[in-house]
Amino acid sequence: MPWCRCGVLLVLCVCPLACLVTSPCPPGCCCSRPGFLVLCESLGLRSLPRSVPFSTSALSVARNQLCNVDHLLRPFSSLQELSLSHNLLSRFPRGLPPSLESLLLQENRITYITSGALRQLGNLTRLDLEDNRIRAIQPGALQGLNKLQVLTLKGNKLTSLPLNLPPSLTHLDLSANCISVLDLPSLSALVNLQVLKINSNCLRSVPESAFDGLPRLRSVDLNNNLWVCECDILYLYRWLLSGRLRMATDLVCTEPVHLAHRLLLDLSVVAICPWVLKPNEGMHQLDLNSALERKLETPKVKPTGPSSFENKSYLGNLLEQISQKNTVGLISKDAPKTRVLLEHYSLETLTYEECLLLNKTHSVSPPHLQTTTSVPDEGHKCRNNITGRYTQINATSAEGTRSLLSTNRDAPRPTPDPQPITQQDSAVVISLLAVLCVLVVVLILAVLLVLKKVLLRQQRVAPLNVGSGG
Repeated sequence: MPWCRCGVLLVLCVCPLACLVTSPCPPGCCCSRPGFLVLCESLGLRSLPRSVPFSTSALSVARNQLCNVDHLLRPFSSLQELSLSHNLLSRFPRGLPPSLESLLLQENRITYITSGALRQLGNLTRLDLEDNRIRAIQPGALQGLNKLQVLTLKGNKLTSLPLNLPPSLTHLDLSANCISVLDLPSLSALVNLQVLKINSNCLRSVPESAFDGLPRLRSVDLNNNLWVCECDILYLYRWLLSGRLRMATDLVCTEPVHLAHRLLLDLSVVAICPWVLKPNEGMHQLDLNSALERKLETPKVKPTGPSSFENKSYLGNLLEQISQKNTVGLISKDAPKTRVLLEHYSLETLTYEECLLLNKTHSVSPPHLQTTTSVPDEGHKCRNNITGRYTQINATSAEGTRSLLSTNRDAPRPTPDPQPITQQDSAVVISLLAVLCVLVVVLILAVLLVLKKVLLRQQRVAPLNVGSGG
């Protein structure tokens, strides 16, 4: 008897855990293969769905109303890709699983990055913090990310280059910030940097030998800055003339006044810095002018690349495109192969709409569900969020799910066609018109009765007025 009781208790404890681990796709979400890739986008969620399998390797809860996910994702020990973009997070999430390799946090409300926020994310190879409100990154906050290759900080409020960036970086995007000075120690440590975007900032000049310590640098974007075309810009001027990198050379001067709105490379050294030349440097000036002429005569070839869906019929070739994706890389060819790569799908290659269409085509999708949620007032968006309870939603049809795209995809997507008016809808419209006609008739009759009473009253009063006059 004691053994039987212990067996029953063991079964009661193990069964719920087994069901939780092997649970099907959460309501309203799309799963190409449950337990591997789960997309729960544009559902108006205020907390994470409870039924997401712990074995999930790629999870997207983008375009929802999440305010706080601290420590809620720690049990997902196999999670490698996570998208929390387009939510309401006010700080960097805490307690994320160390297995993460790609973390997308675009368009949230994060204002700062502390030194301990990413301490456990040593496997991270990509971090996207575009379009947040980041004003400060504590020194060393990113230093421990020894595998980080792609860092995007575009569209924030940074005023300087972050300190102690990991030397493993290959792509760094700092565009659309308020950076006014390039920090040489931080920049020179990026020995593996290949692409640097620092356009649309407040740079006035570039320090001497700023790019000389970056041997692998092949692309730089410096457009739309506040360039002061004086002596301090001569290093950048000569570096652009060397033509060693693929980059835009149409930098426009903003100061001094007599050179404003002129292209930097259209100017001569004497025009930029009149007192820099000595009498014995005339030949050097001629060499610079001849190099400038050769640079201007060389036709500029702007690389263009068609969008992944351009010149194709999106719906007609969608399944063919998905079937041809035999290998998927998160960052580069050197990235280790993961379980997501073996499944051919990841957050980078499969959108929410593609997932729904794929499941419909292969007839393996969960019950067709649609969520209709009303957006609450901003003051109530962040209430009851920490408990992790799933907001109730109405499930009707997956085909009508709101067509919002997954994050970090610039290619245009087609929107679903409007549903045709059914016979039931037309019957409802006819009945409403009939009721409206009846109400109009009743209103006209009421007006006629009032007019009749007024006329009768005037007829009764008229003889009295005549008699009193006699």
